Amino acid sequence: MHLRKAPYCLVKAPGRRGPAPTLEKNFIAGAGAPIVYIVYIMKNAKRLFLCAAALALCAAETGTLSAVLDWTDMKIDVSVAARLDALGLALPAGRVQAGNALFDVYYAKITRFLYAIPVDSSSTMGDLVERGELSPAVVDDIILNARNVPPTMSSDLRRVASSHVIVLNEVQQALMEHGGEPADFERLINPPAVPAYTGLVVIADAALPVHGRQSSAYLQPCLFPKIWDAQMNLVYDKKFVNPEVFQHSTFVHYAASESVFRRTPSGLSPELEKIVGDKPLKIIARGVFGARPTDPVIDAEDALLILASQANRALLREGRVALISSADALKLRFSE
Repeated sequence: MHLRKAPYCLVKAPGRRGPAPTLEKNFIAGAGAPIVYIVYIMKNAKRLFLCAAALALCAAETGTLSAVLDWTDMKIDVSVAARLDALGLALPAGRVQAGNALFDVYYAKITRFLYAIPVDSSSTMGDLVERGELSPAVVDDIILNARNVPPTMSSDLRRVASSHVIVLNEVQQALMEHGGEPADFERLINPPAVPAYTGLVVIADAALPVHGRQSSAYLQPCLFPKIWDAQMNLVYDKKFVNPEVFQHSTFVHYAASESVFRRTPSGLSPELEKIVGDKPLKIIARGVFGARPTDPVIDAEDALLILASQANRALLREGRVALISSADALKLRFSE
């Protein structure tokens, strides 16, 4: 394949300290879009990271991407489209190049969306990258490991489109801090006798007071929410959960209010009942907490109902927890 050199430039990678690495831009003849690579050579590192920093800049400018993050199933559905003439391509020779160009659009634009996803009440994925707590290479792996549907042509053969699915459970696995034994819950002195439950449901689908502020807000989903009691004691957090849970599921399940007000024996939808059982403890949140209101606040008496029993605490370790949020908050949309 013939390559012709383009001018050199410098790029500062997100979260990288020190001078920007040298970047060489090559144009692949006939592809209609530049491919850009950055080679990170880190001190004391045993491997080189080849990270695509801005793939196919020309294609990214001409293609469009729309994405919907659905917190109820923890997936991001991505659609990418572009006109063949805008890509400088024509059939039949341009079919393969069009698929490659679409993937470049997907890579460049979905990265910005992932960086905006809230991790907890104070940070986004982009914040973690900027602070050096998350490697850009991990984000690349998440993007490249998405479930991809092969590109298809429109009926008039003028447009090409593709779709991708990113599973957020894989994002949570990448961000997990502990891989050993989960942390212990705070020990209670003379815990009261409490009923046995099959799970925990916290209902926070209305606007609630924001702890420490003179305002109210709707609960906003995130990757790692916490649950607090009214005295700001930590009731639930990812550190309390068995690491194995993240291999096949998530430690908090989001759902709309319609899932907890059904005409069924448990009052739950079949999908939610599979997670929290038919006799969960249902709690109405009294507030929300955080710079971004991602954490529900519950009464201390309600917290005792789940924490006073070893069997009930085991439900938390298994991730049998559901947060009920407003329907509008359960989908995060992005287009570019």
